[in-house]
Amino acid sequence: ICRVELPAGTLADLEKALCDPHGPMFGSYPWSRLLFYTENEPSRPLNPNLQMDAFHSLVIKRGDVEAFLDKFPHVGKFLEAMASNKFDPKSRNFDISWTAEKRPAVNAEHLVQEFLSGLPAHADSGLHFVQIFGKLTALGEDWRMLDLALLQSFDHGLKRFKHCVSQHWLELARVAATSMISEAIPIIFPATLLLKMNDRGYAVDCSLIGHDFPSNFDRSFIDSLKLNERRPNVKWRDVAHTLLTLDWSPEEGISSLQGLLNKIQQEPCEFASLKHQEVSQMLHLQLRLSCCRVAEVKGPINQACVKMLAELLAYKLKILKFQSVLDLKTQMSGFEADANHRGTLVLVTDLPASTGKIFGWPHRMVLCYNAEGQNAAALERSNSAKAD
Repeated sequence: ICRVELPAGTLADLEKALCDPHGPMFGSYPWSRLLFYTENEPSRPLNPNLQMDAFHSLVIKRGDVEAFLDKFPHVGKFLEAMASNKFDPKSRNFDISWTAEKRPAVNAEHLVQEFLSGLPAHADSGLHFVQIFGKLTALGEDWRMLDLALLQSFDHGLKRFKHCVSQHWLELARVAATSMISEAIPIIFPATLLLKMNDRGYAVDCSLIGHDFPSNFDRSFIDSLKLNERRPNVKWRDVAHTLLTLDWSPEEGISSLQGLLNKIQQEPCEFASLKHQEVSQMLHLQLRLSCCRVAEVKGPINQACVKMLAELLAYKLKILKFQSVLDLKTQMSGFEADANHRGTLVLVTDLPASTGKIFGWPHRMVLCYNAEGQNAAALERSNSAKAD
């Protein structure tokens, strides 16, 4: 419950006031989107340019998923196409001319819910799914090797490249959006296929990070990948290159990307001693940080992995052992990036249980829950989903 005093203005002005991270609704994500409705029409969003004084009362809902579907309009197009197997050359519905750019807009909210059905979803699952699947497929649409028409000129295995990779990314987003990172990650994903950019910001290649091929890759596709020297590995150059590609944003400029790519040559001494499982966790940790800005971990994590990520991606790192929410906020309050860093990263260890959401804005957050806190955190997340 909060009070906002605005003498006049539009619904957009009201949204700005309510979403102000230093305002009365500080508990809300500062990048949240709010949607306004009337009680008579609770399913039709109002135009944000309407004047507030035209309404005696309003129904207000968070619209984070809608906001990111606007940012990634191709998500709905992909989900619709995949639901009818339009990427699979073996399917009667195969559409060789399909591209996201040519397809009409799709109302994707119900598709997101359908693809998450049956999973232990929490309040932010839909949002995180759109952010992760949106990022992966946006990179993919810019890579010529995922063009359906072009692929049909290659061997039988590569003809199904877009179908297999899109299914792989879909499952990756589903799992990341509904569960914490755990020791089971390398079992669920023996390898993760991610793209690599050149120094001009274009996707030009891919790498499989892990110890074996993803389970949804069929034999002919695997054989084609092997023929093209694309095998699962945990080499620093491939790991670092895929993580840089995930994390860099065009808004930062090409010079920023080129500076990051130079770091691929500098393998940290500690990397060679990491187990395959730790490299996999490191990869999935950064996937969630790059797309959602928060990564929750079940149990402890090798802090060397987080330190390597911070160094590679030019984050200013702070490591905190959880004492209380108030102590956490106090220790983070004066922490900010400088000219040598792209942003800030906070690793919080020994979280005993979720006491509600840990809001880290503007920091990226790695939250490690200890054994006693895992079930409580899961219950809290489930209750939040039911409340929403």
